[in-house]
Amino acid sequence: MVGQNRDSIMDNGNEQRQMDFVLGTLAEITGKVSNLTDSQIRTDATVDELAHQVLLNAGQIQITTGQVQGIARQQAHINEVIAVMAESQQHTDERLNALIDIVRNGRNSRS
Repeated sequence: MVGQNRDSIMDNGNEQRQMDFVLGTLAEITGKVSNLTDSQIRTDATVDELAHQVLLNAGQIQITTGQVQGIARQQAHINEVIAVMAESQQHTDERLNALIDIVRNGRNSRS
């Protein structure tokens, strides 16, 4: 009987070590899961903030795109006005040259 008690005590000691190991491992896993949960909460908050910033930037891009389109329209109009002015300047130069020729011819005919 003494042998049986000793085996029973040994089995209980072995079982206790196994239980301690399982409980220790479970505590370690629980801690890691808790850390992962905290990390996931921080990641979710970061993703939310990034999504908010993306929406703000998208709005700014739309505003900027509208402004660039407005500037492009204005530039096209300015180009048209400059083309008209250049053509007008060409006519003015031609008429000025004709006037110069008339004045020169008038002087030459008096001489």
